[in-house]
Amino acid sequence: MIKRFALISSLCLSLALSACAAGERHAPVDSVKGFKEVREQRLSTAAAEAIAAGKTIEALQTYEDLYGKSSGKEDVALNYAQLLRKGGKADRAVAVLAPFAGAGKDGKKFNTKASGLILNEYAAAQIELGNLDIAENALNHVLGDQNHAPFHADANNLMGIIKDAQGHHKEAEELFRKSLAAWKGDATSVMNNLALCLASLGNFDDSLTMLRRALVMNPEKKELARNIDYVEGLRSAVVPTAPLAVRPAAVDKPVPVKKAAPKPAPSKPITEDELK
Repeated sequence: MIKRFALISSLCLSLALSACAAGERHAPVDSVKGFKEVREQRLSTAAAEAIAAGKTIEALQTYEDLYGKSSGKEDVALNYAQLLRKGGKADRAVAVLAPFAGAGKDGKKFNTKASGLILNEYAAAQIELGNLDIAENALNHVLGDQNHAPFHADANNLMGIIKDAQGHHKEAEELFRKSLAAWKGDATSVMNNLALCLASLGNFDDSLTMLRRALVMNPEKKELARNIDYVEGLRSAVVPTAPLAVRPAAVDKPVPVKKAAPKPAPSKPITEDELK
């Protein structure tokens, strides 16, 4: 995408220079419409590069400028809201997404034409704010519409977070497993959520196995290593180590005295009569 933007920009510049050389009249590149499009294109490219480089602050600043210039674009609003939420500004993210989600003040009704992406991100922001009921309503809207099937994996993951927070750990486990089965791409976030849910159910060994698998898949996620330590500590606190078996001290036993073998009975004495 970035290469495409760069190619289009270079192509436009070449065409403009060619037109100048030929003496042809053309609309100036910095006209109201042209300047806006070029500026938005450059901002969008800069934001994409910042996100790819992991520069969240730079990306947020760029998208804030881009959103101010084109607040009516859904894709811009979506990316801007996601960066706001990750930056700890979930309330601002909700305000940005609300017009696209068509959410009422009570959070019970949503625009039937709202995209699954928008509704999932809206729910994620509401979860950050602790508004679980509103988030659940948005996710039910996604999961209840087969047209949103491509976004069901993400919705199931978010719904699992809600159920886990409400103490419905078994239901949450089923949602996480359903999400994991359909997930495309890096699934370590879902694996992390499932592992913590398993720990809540007391399945510490399965939880640790899941976390270690996720860490192998994505070693850069430091929270996975932290959660491994957390679950190991939790298991140690809940499941005490079995005490070592102590063998009883040996007791000296008296040595048995062997009884002497009985002497054979003497033979019958011979009488004098028998000797005669």
